[in-house]
Amino acid sequence: MRRIITTAFLLLLIGTLSVQAQKSDQQERRKVIKERIEKRDGQQGQMRRGPQTMLAKLDLNDDQKDQIKGIMLEGKQESRPLENQLREKRARLRTLSSGDTYDVAALNKVADEMGDLQASIHKIHIAKKGEIRALLNDEQKIKFDTMPDRAQKMKRQALVRKRR
Repeated sequence: MRRIITTAFLLLLIGTLSVQAQKSDQQERRKVIKERIEKRDGQQGQMRRGPQTMLAKLDLNDDQKDQIKGIMLEGKQESRPLENQLREKRARLRTLSSGDTYDVAALNKVADEMGDLQASIHKIHIAKKGEIRALLNDEQKIKFDTMPDRAQKMKRQALVRKRR
């Protein structure tokens, strides 16, 4: 009888220890995952807030903030139809390249149209950036000029992802 009780006690003890070990492993994994998520959200959050972080870094007064937000809104309104057309052209390009007949001339035409749209969008961004820059004082212009463009940030991040 003592042997049965002792064996049952030992089995219970071993089971408890293994459960405790698993719990501590899970807690450590959760901490690591939580840290990774916080780090990732912090980096992506900075990207998502783009204009807001830019405005904060430049130490703008309220009048400048309002004017810059207006300029940025105008830029979005001007570029939105072009961006929609660009999406349509991308879809058209996929459609043409996935069909039974592969028409190189049609694909080249769509690619040229896409290039024109991208150039137009880029010109709008350049013009709005110039308007914003004109509102800034000399110190703010220096900070503004040293800020990387969104496209540059995305290229850098794409390179980092490829290296992984």
